Amino acid sequence: MRPKVQLLLMILVLFASPYIVSSQSSWDLSILRVTVFPPDAEVQQGQPLLLTIYVGNNEQSQFSGTITVSLYVDGFIFSKENWLIGNISMGSVPIPSGGYRTIVTSLDTSKLTLGVHELTIELAPKEYVDPRMSDNRYSLNFIVVPLVNPFIEMRGELVQGEECDISVHVPNPRSEPFERVRVRLIINGSDVGIKEIYVPPKSISEVKFYYKPMTVGELRVEALLMKDDQLLNRAVSDAVVRPSCDLEVAGIQIGERIFVGEPISGKLRIQNKGLSGTGVNITISLDGNASERKVLDLLGPGNETDLDFALGVKPLSVGTHVITVRADPLDAVDLNPADNELSISFRVMPVPVSLSSRVRGGDVELNLTNLGDVIADLELSVVRNGSEVRRMNLTLEAGGSMPVLIRGLEPGNYTIVVYSHGSAVASTEVSLEGRGIPLSELSPLWLIAVVPIVGALVYYLIHVRGRRKRWPS
Repeated sequence: MRPKVQLLLMILVLFASPYIVSSQSSWDLSILRVTVFPPDAEVQQGQPLLLTIYVGNNEQSQFSGTITVSLYVDGFIFSKENWLIGNISMGSVPIPSGGYRTIVTSLDTSKLTLGVHELTIELAPKEYVDPRMSDNRYSLNFIVVPLVNPFIEMRGELVQGEECDISVHVPNPRSEPFERVRVRLIINGSDVGIKEIYVPPKSISEVKFYYKPMTVGELRVEALLMKDDQLLNRAVSDAVVRPSCDLEVAGIQIGERIFVGEPISGKLRIQNKGLSGTGVNITISLDGNASERKVLDLLGPGNETDLDFALGVKPLSVGTHVITVRADPLDAVDLNPADNELSISFRVMPVPVSLSSRVRGGDVELNLTNLGDVIADLELSVVRNGSEVRRMNLTLEAGGSMPVLIRGLEPGNYTIVVYSHGSAVASTEVSLEGRGIPLSELSPLWLIAVVPIVGALVYYLIHVRGRRKRWPS
């Protein structure tokens, strides 16, 4: 064989010798210890039992290769995994001589029955033969308990700025009490609080949290069930927060004097003392009947506005009336609806009228003046001895005057009363005395009856009386 070929073969054998030796040699590995989570090895059914396996290297050189980890539950193979050790490109470093590395895996308990089980962990190097398998096994007991499924009870729709109750219910299907358990509440990633809870055997306990959402939008509510530092389970619920406001009818202003027939007008003030803006529907009612409606497109938080109003209603009767203003939000929930409505009372008065009178002969002359700012429909009543002898209707323009002549009344005392919408607003007393009747007012028929009587009387005086003087005494 040529020297160059011999040299090349020697180099190849030199580099390949570790691998050739490895495939045919043994390696002593061992399980130093195993830790579990939960620490008490009590796991809820369906939750994983976390295992941390400490693998020791008992050889004089570092170990790189594949380790097979087998899990046996109650003597039956449950799972088998291969772990690559020492592949630096994958982030795995070799096990140094006399040192250890950890392998973290888990045991699925969803198909295991409740109660105590035995877990055996076995490991072996895949490319080697372990000369001592006795230290490659590790056994422990663990308990599978019923799964605790907490659930959240809360409203699906919350109101901004309004405190709400969030209840977390924790069932305990076990025969032992559920102790040292805490419920941690998280809303939109922020801690709200943590409370401890005790659950008797085969029972359900409740813990309440109080929360006031201040922003509008969606809420993600999480309840974490913790025992020591172990997360046992969680519950999740979603809710929506609606905007809120606080509307108030702060005042109503109307005229101090309102006469019959005068339009009802004034000014009102609306305030929003809440957290969000809203449109506002305003209803103005008169004596319980809606008379006018107004809409504000937006009244911002902390703002107020003044509005003028005029009610186009029929003339009100004389007396006391009530005007009511109500403000209802269109886009938000009112946190204090008690002050959304305000009522005030006002009095409608008859139109004031001044009345003067004068008696001339057998006539009564009156002068009426409207002292108000609206047209007055009046009634004039003439009363004698408690009985009405005459009535007439009059209309007076605003601020206007009108003379009224009353004729044909018999002698006597009279009371003349002026009524405005059923209420007496003015009155006067007059007296008519007896008097001769002017010839101009005598009827022609009456003259025909009187003339013969007068003629007979004249004839009697001339002839009869004259004859008596000639007779002898």
